[in-house]
Amino acid sequence: MRDWIIGKKQPDDRQLFLWNMIGSGIYALSSMVLTYLTIRVVGADDGGIYAIGLTLAQMFIYIAYYEMRNFEVTDANDLYTFTDYHVVKIINCILMMIVAIGYILVKQYDFHKSLIITLVCLYRMLDGYADVYEAQFHKDGRLDLAGKSMAYRTIVSVGVYFVVLIMSHDLVYALCGAVISGILSLIICDIWVYQAFDRITFKADRQAMLGIWKDCFPLFIGMFLWTYLLSASRIAVDDVMTSEYQSYYQVLFMPVSVINLFAGFLIRPSLIPLTDNLKNHEYGQFWRTIGKILLELTGITVVCMLGAYLIGIPVLSVIVGCDLSEYRNLLTFLIFAGGFNAAAYTLYYVLTIYRDRISIIIGFCISAILAFFISEPLTRAYELYGAARSYFISVLVLTVIFVVCIIVNNHKKVLE
Repeated sequence: MRDWIIGKKQPDDRQLFLWNMIGSGIYALSSMVLTYLTIRVVGADDGGIYAIGLTLAQMFIYIAYYEMRNFEVTDANDLYTFTDYHVVKIINCILMMIVAIGYILVKQYDFHKSLIITLVCLYRMLDGYADVYEAQFHKDGRLDLAGKSMAYRTIVSVGVYFVVLIMSHDLVYALCGAVISGILSLIICDIWVYQAFDRITFKADRQAMLGIWKDCFPLFIGMFLWTYLLSASRIAVDDVMTSEYQSYYQVLFMPVSVINLFAGFLIRPSLIPLTDNLKNHEYGQFWRTIGKILLELTGITVVCMLGAYLIGIPVLSVIVGCDLSEYRNLLTFLIFAGGFNAAAYTLYYVLTIYRDRISIIIGFCISAILAFFISEPLTRAYELYGAARSYFISVLVLTVIFVVCIIVNNHKKVLE
């Protein structure tokens, strides 16, 4: 099975891009499918609990990610070994679950809601752990293996989840099935595959581990704040409105991730070439690539907005079994806001390549603080439309800040 996953020969660039697109696409769409079909099977109330669990898990998983992947992939001088990254990853995954359980205790959720949220976080933690292997595959020129891992693990765990959910109509049993199958898939698709290239050891250098935590901390803070920024409106809906409306808002919010999905397709395969462009002072090629990505994202956003307005609501209503007809304009507006988020996502990668950690932190701090203060008041005043407005204002401010920081960085590079 391991040999089948690795393949008999080195893949070409087309295969690398294709598998990255397949893996990233299946992984990103899985959250949408999980949300929609869960609401369809168990109803809006339990579906709302699952939705807020997924929202929180997507925020806490960045403790596990610690934004190490981009740093590991672009570690051209091999400052740290895979073992160093691996041991740091294990510790971060444990910390993620401690923080998640702590949050649940502070919020004083009932046992049923607490158990579901804990299991969703545990399920997503597996993706955070697998990320260290996928980053190493990418760095070693096997981006296809990272894509295969995301694709196979997601298909198996999501498949098991829905078989159990449909048979039992019980979220707890379904999530237990997803966690168990996710662990087995991770062992096969990541651990065993990596062992075909190198041994896995746990003798990490303590100074190197501290170096990783130190070097990635600004990126982690930035991404954690960004995830909070993206989650703030949904958390506000959970605090202000009932679980039923949390379901509705999650259903409408999920298509926004499609644009970010395309941003990942476009920017990730370009990370290493862009790093080389900057290293070799090839600024023209660097900005032509970034400009092309941003132009393509603009086109994708326009197409998605058109689709959302014309057929989005009827399709979503059929999928989840709820009447969403009054939210057509809201869905279209959320897609529009998602376009700005995808632009900020691309510009974040530019600042990462520049190694400009300070600008990243400044941008995310300002936007997250803004989201914290405006999300709940706007949601109370305008309900779901207020939540959407708070999201848009936050990502718009983030995009503007990143543009200004990149202009300053580019000016400095040209003068060097």
